[in-house]
Amino acid sequence: VRAAIAGRLLLLDGVEKAERNVLPTLNNLLENREMGLPDGRFLMSPARFDALLASGDHTHASLAARGYVRVHHDFRVIATGLPVPAFAGFPLDPPLRSRFQGLFCGVPPPALQLASVRALLSSSREAA
Repeated sequence: VRAAIAGRLLLLDGVEKAERNVLPTLNNLLENREMGLPDGRFLMSPARFDALLASGDHTHASLAARGYVRVHHDFRVIATGLPVPAFAGFPLDPPLRSRFQGLFCGVPPPALQLASVRALLSSSREAA
């Protein structure tokens, strides 16, 4: 919620482990930039919020009094996850999955891993 309001990055690590009842809410936040909060407030897309202000019928104070909170236009979401069913978790439903781009990050070859460890060891010795 804080990331959406302040225009920050929301990192969802292990999205495949999210409970099923959370996915539709998350999808609505990603697609429409809207979400009802347990405290009665309502996150509203910048376009809808700004349109209400532009109509002249509302002010920031009147919208805040109704519990409407503007989602910042810089709000972004990155999700990481493991492929399911190869690993434990729940497959993402197609509407939510379509909000993200997939990128497979394979394991580096053993020679590259060893070279990385050696480089770290030599740099830590030089620093000491």
